Amino acid sequence: MSAQHHLRIGIDGTCLASGRGYGRFLRELLPPLLAEDVGHTYVLFVDEATAKRTDLPDMPTERLMTGESQAEAASGDGARNPLDLWRMGRGVARHPLDVFYFPSVFSWFPVTRRIPSAVAIHDTIPERHGEIVFPHRINRWLWQAKSWAARKQARTIITVSDYARRQIETVLDVAPSRIFVTPEAPSPAFSPVSDDAACRAWLQARDLAPDSAYFLFVGGVNPHKNVEGLLRGLARLEADALGRPAQLLLVGSYDTDTFHADTASIRAEVERLGLGDRVHWVGFVPDEDLRHLYAGAVAAALPAFEEGFGLPAVEAAACGTPCVATRESPLPEVLEGGGVFFDPHDDDDLALALQTVWRDAEVRETLASGALARAGVLDWSVTARATREALEATARGARS
Repeated sequence: MSAQHHLRIGIDGTCLASGRGYGRFLRELLPPLLAEDVGHTYVLFVDEATAKRTDLPDMPTERLMTGESQAEAASGDGARNPLDLWRMGRGVARHPLDVFYFPSVFSWFPVTRRIPSAVAIHDTIPERHGEIVFPHRINRWLWQAKSWAARKQARTIITVSDYARRQIETVLDVAPSRIFVTPEAPSPAFSPVSDDAACRAWLQARDLAPDSAYFLFVGGVNPHKNVEGLLRGLARLEADALGRPAQLLLVGSYDTDTFHADTASIRAEVERLGLGDRVHWVGFVPDEDLRHLYAGAVAAALPAFEEGFGLPAVEAAACGTPCVATRESPLPEVLEGGGVFFDPHDDDDLALALQTVWRDAEVRETLASGALARAGVLDWSVTARATREALEATARGARS
């Protein structure tokens, strides 16, 4: 099917209400996807709760009636109402669509009429680390059932990196011919800054030393994120040449996170290690402020046991900041020369990675230059084009 053949494409927008990576993925993807003038029509489908609490993009939108927010109901310890799933599937089936796209299996629901569909699976973390991702066994079983049903109904699978593609092939036993890769990119909001005045002011306003030397962690603190391992590595760092101890800023809406976030265990580890004056829970930070925090950091830290992409490291790279990140991710490929990568199951390796960027300013500057260069080749317009091509292939039936 050529790009000129008109398609009517439905998109599940229920994850727009999510503050996690799934929500950002769709928010960043839609503008360049809609900007492509290839003749396709895109229709966004959202539940009422998402429509009320989200700034929806300027595009044809259908509101589906549900009893609760789908972003919240699909949380780590939640379960969506079967009646809501039926309503949503019926609502989509009433429309004459050529293909339907779920930007995340997280928000998948069965479509009662056989419309060709593509489902995005960002990683295999729930399958490989389900015992720590889900708070209860029943939640793990429900996820497995949903994921299996989504893969069964979908004609194609979309993912965000070659690393995730390989995991999907082996862990989920999906044929390579069904998988398309649409790599992520940093938001245009992230770029280098000319000076550190804004960062210093932000820190000072929160009673932190304006000249703090800190690592930055951005994202959920779910057990698979391995924040406790990061804390153990931080505790092993000595003060720098100016006598400053290494700080850690934890960025995220932890109090309202709908996924399984074991903050109690992390706080206990902070206390056990005596890091109370060095670890700071700063909450949600808007992109404009986050840009300055990235730029002022020693490095972005991503210690997870697995990442499907690792967007915070790429955002930091776009600001000219290197990362210390897990090897269980695409980051060693995506940001080659722009970070130090470690085995997340090895505390010594993690600590050595932190020490490498902490103690050697010359190494840090070299990595920062490499990170900025690598981030410069990533663009959401590329993601949009790859997504459109994947959806065209989904509609025609098979990859050529």
